[in-house]
Amino acid sequence: MNRRAQSRSSGLFFGSVAAMVALVLLTQLPGASTPRGYLKGAVAPLAVVSSGVLDWAGGGVAVLRDAGRLRADDRRLSAENAALRRQVAELQAQGAENSELRKALEFQKTYGHRLLAAQVIGRAPDGLTRSLTIARGRADGLQVGMVVVGGAGLVGRVSEVGERSATVKTLVDAESRVNAYTSKSGLEGTVIGEGGPLGMEVLPKPGVVVAPGEWALTSGIGGLFPRGILVGQVAQFHRRDSATLEQADLAPAVDFSAISMVMVLTDFRPAAP
Repeated sequence: MNRRAQSRSSGLFFGSVAAMVALVLLTQLPGASTPRGYLKGAVAPLAVVSSGVLDWAGGGVAVLRDAGRLRADDRRLSAENAALRRQVAELQAQGAENSELRKALEFQKTYGHRLLAAQVIGRAPDGLTRSLTIARGRADGLQVGMVVVGGAGLVGRVSEVGERSATVKTLVDAESRVNAYTSKSGLEGTVIGEGGPLGMEVLPKPGVVVAPGEWALTSGIGGLFPRGILVGQVAQFHRRDSATLEQADLAPAVDFSAISMVMVLTDFRPAAP
């Protein structure tokens, strides 16, 4: 019912406007001084009003058109802004990965092993098993026990292998054990994973003290890791005169919270544990 009434009102409005326009044209014919001339004078105010109405309607249409254009521009700018943010994030990620790959190249030059780069695609969901999931697997030649490194040093060993992915038990895992030696003092021991910082149980030698800042490197004893890979840096050394083992606190060489790329040593076959 409302729609029918609205349609009737619109028809009356446009009919009135058309009648006014016709009357204005009629007054322009010769003989305007005749009764038609008087009619012209009578309808002149109405013509002005109708002209104003038409101008107002045209202005309203222009305003609506401008508002629509502004909304379209706003949507376009928002989309462009989102695209730029994605590009910045992608470039930052590429920069981090390129940095890891540059470190890998330096590692290869230093140690001489063949390396297979792998992206980190997952981490253990709990704080007990410190493991990583990498995007390489059996199809890439990976096997359980293979050594995994980062650009700065040792990451851990492959513990499980799937067709296209693998799990790496990192050296900070509570079950991890790595035979190592200290770079300056030459003391040997075992690096133990403690979920974050590393501990190293050291076999003491009379008069030999491990100094903070020394590096612990893989010793190669046991055949699970090649010799000479950085494990961590000594932060503190606990000397015990009567103890059979002394303790060193190590900071890992690799930042496990930020690592995004690793390398698998493909030419080193570890001994059976």
